[in-house]
Amino acid sequence: MSQTGSLTSWQIFFLMIQTQVGFGILRLPNILQNTSKGDGWLSVLVAGVFLQLFLLIIWLLLRRFPDLIYSEITTFLLGKHVGSLVNIITYVYFMVTASFVLLQFTSIIKEHLLVTTPYWVIGMLMMLTCTYLAIGDIRIIARFFGIISILFLILMGLSFFSFLLPVDLHHILPLGKSGVKDVIRGSKDCLLAILGFEVILFLYPLASKKGTKFLRTITWANIFVTGLTTYFVILCIMVFSEPSLQHIKYPVIYFLRPLHFQMVDRLDLLFVSIWIVPLAASIVIYLYLGSKSLCFFKGKSSKLVLMNSTWVFILFTIVKKDPESQQLYSSYVEYLSYTVVFAIPCMLLLFSYLLKKRGKEVSQ
Repeated sequence: MSQTGSLTSWQIFFLMIQTQVGFGILRLPNILQNTSKGDGWLSVLVAGVFLQLFLLIIWLLLRRFPDLIYSEITTFLLGKHVGSLVNIITYVYFMVTASFVLLQFTSIIKEHLLVTTPYWVIGMLMMLTCTYLAIGDIRIIARFFGIISILFLILMGLSFFSFLLPVDLHHILPLGKSGVKDVIRGSKDCLLAILGFEVILFLYPLASKKGTKFLRTITWANIFVTGLTTYFVILCIMVFSEPSLQHIKYPVIYFLRPLHFQMVDRLDLLFVSIWIVPLAASIVIYLYLGSKSLCFFKGKSSKLVLMNSTWVFILFTIVKKDPESQQLYSSYVEYLSYTVVFAIPCMLLLFSYLLKKRGKEVSQ
């Protein structure tokens, strides 16, 4: 296990938001048109509230074992064999999710920037970059994530240019017109877009400030991601009509396409180029988490990361790239996340209370 007290609250904050903010936001306004439509932004807020409740559950689990990372908690509570099986399932989830993010990344790049470049070339270049970053220590990764977080300010600044276009506030009015049932159904669609918070399962022992201060940090990270997602969903709803959103695959990219300036002709391409960095950050952290999931594998961390990168690239290469296959892959990731990210931590917390097991107390 890594030395405790090596990550500051700000570093944990940046690790969490960079992992959560990925490709999902780019397509979310389009997906929400099938459920909550103009109330899609309300679905995002409901998803944020639900996520906060679940972050509390994870925090309660981690606080009971302050010196153990998640893969060690599973073996401590469930035994060596069952715990190792759970860790393998978690490892598979990280690898599948990383390959899915890579697939979405290459699809976006090929569609908007490198139209004639083969998928495998784009994917290989991304994996080489992400592997180099993931081999480093978690503190180095956290510092890098902190530096690139300034790009969110640039993305927000670029998004303000959309207000030069005709925007219609009536697209989100009246509030609640889709009904409570559809808003809640839409919140389910939002969960896949904001996945990545599971990174905190492996960060608690490394945090310099644990207890309620750690909970406060991850709460602010959740507020930031929920607020950023809500902003872009509202913006897309106001810029596009409901029929348009149903046919635009990546509304968060397309709302800047009609704008042209003398120095920058295509703001949408600049927007995509900047958004590549958070996508790469998500792959980096999943490669790192995969290496920490296999605690029974006695090897160097760099070798584990190289092995993870190989598996991710192989899976990315063999999967079909057509839209129907990508949608099917998305469903697999979604259902697997329900098990690994939501069900298993809840089960572990319940077992820890039933078996009355816990680690050393930590000062609050």
